Amino acid sequence: GEPYVPVNYDYRFHGPVLLRQALACSYNVVAVKVLEQIGIPALTSLTTRLGITSLGQADSSGLALTLGSGEVRLLELTAAYGGFATGGLRVRPYLIDEVTTADGTVLYQALTPPRERVMDERIAYLITDILSDPKARAPAFGEGSALDAGLPAAVKTGTTTEWRDNWTVGYTTRYVVGVWVGNADNEPMRGISGVDGAAPIWRGVIRALHPTAPPGFSRPDGLVEIEVCAESGQLPGAACTHRRRELFLQ
Repeated sequence: GEPYVPVNYDYRFHGPVLLRQALACSYNVVAVKVLEQIGIPALTSLTTRLGITSLGQADSSGLALTLGSGEVRLLELTAAYGGFATGGLRVRPYLIDEVTTADGTVLYQALTPPRERVMDERIAYLITDILSDPKARAPAFGEGSALDAGLPAAVKTGTTTEWRDNWTVGYTTRYVVGVWVGNADNEPMRGISGVDGAAPIWRGVIRALHPTAPPGFSRPDGLVEIEVCAESGQLPGAACTHRRRELFLQ
């Protein structure tokens, strides 16, 4: 009867600090280990609830699924990120808003699709908090990269095998923008990654949509900040010299 099934992840093996940097920097080893632990059905269950319909045969991809072995549509992937932007509510995209005649008679008007909760609001915020953290992505992408839009925005890149596909999907509290870059005949590009190909387009669009900066992301109730050891992500001991505060489910 629950609208979603929570996934229990064992943080003893990968502290939240490590997960933050791994996700922000696209360090795929940690993502593969997470998928190995939760299992492919848990992942595809979540992607289906978020509106991605093309991963029905994902079991055949194995753990490579987290590296991009499954095909997705740009519209569905962008809408799935909308689930994080709305705090865990599914976004159902549509292409035609209204059809009118020359004299203004409305022949068709899209109904606002209902939104159902598909993810814990706190989990959605944790992902948003990571993807909007420029310091967390700096080790891989540097400071002032195309992912830094100069306004509160969460963003993620992706690059598939042989540079065939570039992805950048990101969102603010007002808009979600997804960009794909590649060749229409599926030929590989020449060493162009998501941050080089799709990200500059994403940044240009997201800036154009926001002549003034949007409000930042609002933290929901039920999260607490705890001081942890930055190297392990665990509670700091006497030997821990580098500490930071990290968000946890209460």
